[in-house]
Amino acid sequence: MKSKLSIILSLLSLLGVLSIIGLWIFGSLKLSVVSLDTFIGVIVALLAIVFTVIVGLQIVNAIDMREKMMQLQQRQDVIFENERRMLENNDNYIKLANNLQCGLCDSSADLYIAKGLYIEAFGCRHTALHQAIMAGQPNLQNKVKGLQLLNQIIVAPPIIDFSLIKKQIEAETQLIRNTDAYKQYLSEEYEQTMQVFWQKMKSLGIVE
Repeated sequence: MKSKLSIILSLLSLLGVLSIIGLWIFGSLKLSVVSLDTFIGVIVALLAIVFTVIVGLQIVNAIDMREKMMQLQQRQDVIFENERRMLENNDNYIKLANNLQCGLCDSSADLYIAKGLYIEAFGCRHTALHQAIMAGQPNLQNKVKGLQLLNQIIVAPPIIDFSLIKKQIEAETQLIRNTDAYKQYLSEEYEQTMQVFWQKMKSLGIVE
């Protein structure tokens, strides 16, 4: 609709210009019976009409541009909202994965405990603690207490390569120390638990 209106206004402007040119030619060639005053008045009137049409055309274009800018802004708002929802969904998926990993590690720890492999169980419980922190689970102190209970019953070296367990625990320890949960309320209890664990490893001759 607006494009058609722009075409119409442009044609009117062109017609006005052609009319002025025609009147000027007729006036120059003395082919018109119109007096000079009337001729000047007609030209001024046509110029006013052409000027009015041009101004109207500019207003229409300005209104059309403003509406297009509003539409563009609305599209950008929709894009930003979709990005925000995607980030929220990704965060939820990550937390779900952390919860699942936590549950799997706890189950593995239970199996190791049933076989009397307490150091292996400690490694699984430690991973479960890290995953629980990342998932934002409550009652994280209970996870630490699970590690403390294992410290009390560790009496023998592991049957698997301890260097793998050690590497895993050390990497997770650094990650845990960077979390808000650790800084706010877990640090003291966690550090005491880990200190007891490493002392146990030294007493068993597993680490120096």
